[in-house]
Amino acid sequence: IKNMEKPWEDDSVDHWKPEAFAQGDMAGPLLEESSFAVLFPAYREKYLREVWPQVTSALKEQGVACQLDLIEGSMTVSTTRKTWDPYIILKARDLIKLLARSVHLQQALKALQDDVFSDVIKERAASAAAGPVHSVSSHLEL
Repeated sequence: IKNMEKPWEDDSVDHWKPEAFAQGDMAGPLLEESSFAVLFPAYREKYLREVWPQVTSALKEQGVACQLDLIEGSMTVSTTRKTWDPYIILKARDLIKLLARSVHLQQALKALQDDVFSDVIKERAASAAAGPVHSVSSHLEL
């Protein structure tokens, strides 16, 4: 048994290669609607109003609906019956998070690509866990 050939140990197969997800791969529509909302600061309102038609068209290609609420100061993305990629809602959530954090539209749209990932790191929480910050010059005194 120890010296038997194992089909999963074939060197000609790249087991780490991500499988592409195409538009016809899902058998039917999603069963439930998923949505995410992100608040944005007031100073981003003018920019978001200018670029929102481009955001809408980019998400419409993926079958995701989006809404800009200027009164509430929020952006919302949600799946539709035409959504064909189940993971795209998370990527759309990342897109609106980046737009709310002052990332330019062209850079934020990269979050919709399969090989790109994004994350927002909150510095206050990270620095509080690390302890107080000391100046570098106090450690370099000779």
